Amino acid sequence: MQGSEPLEPPSPEVARLYLDEIEVIEQRREERIDRRAVAWQSIATAVVTAAIFTAYLLVVRAESSAAQPLLFLLLVTSQIIAGVGERNGLQWRTPRSKWWYTVFIVLFALAVVGTFFALLISPEARPMWAYFIPGAIMLVGFGGIGVVQLWKARGSAPAARPARDPIPLATRIATASVGLLLGLATLSIGIGDDLTTSIATLVLMMIVVGWFFAWRTDAGPAALGRYWRWPHFLAYALTVVVMVWANLQTVYSGPMATSTYLLCGALVAALLIGSAVLPEERRVRDGQRP
Repeated sequence: MQGSEPLEPPSPEVARLYLDEIEVIEQRREERIDRRAVAWQSIATAVVTAAIFTAYLLVVRAESSAAQPLLFLLLVTSQIIAGVGERNGLQWRTPRSKWWYTVFIVLFALAVVGTFFALLISPEARPMWAYFIPGAIMLVGFGGIGVVQLWKARGSAPAARPARDPIPLATRIATASVGLLLGLATLSIGIGDDLTTSIATLVLMMIVVGWFFAWRTDAGPAALGRYWRWPHFLAYALTVVVMVWANLQTVYSGPMATSTYLLCGALVAALLIGSAVLPEERRVRDGQRP
């Protein structure tokens, strides 16, 4: 069986037209990206991530085994943040012309990792203020990127925002499921037995890792960031506050009553389950918001 003849290379004029068309396509892609939204996302991401990471380090300083629920919370939060970036049109691949951006991120990441391991070498010997350093580096580094992006976007015309689709049923089910998992993670804080807490958190981690295989579906972790409206983000923010408070309270002030952990776990689950079952009309109105 003979193959087809090779195609003739395009003429210089046709090649130039191809290159011009590529520039037009790139320009259209840039116009679809909401630079202000991306900048505010960078700032909010830095604040939330730095807060959770600092709380995690403070718990590790007092009792390392009790920090696993916060590690689970940090993992879930990172996936939601990735989905928010996709909704704003953010491209995770950095252009070659912005190599300095990659270098900047790598340097700050190395600084965070370096200070993190320095604290873990001898946690008891480090003063408490030292445990705020990695979070401060994250806040200044990644939050600073958002501030620079916001400054560069000043005076530019706002990007056209496409109409938001109603939240799919699969995403609502995933939202409620995350609420249940975070509620169980909150309950595990008050178990008291290190081995049982570790096993419970490990099971939750395995469930989340399995959830990652549904990344590109409406039930995947990124779908939460893509479809959530402000009530969902508010509910999740309150969830973060409850979990961080319960963990810090336990390791620094002693175990609380069992009923308190039950109440915190139920509140965490109820917040996200409640936001997941918002009526369709409410979600459509929220979709008109920026």
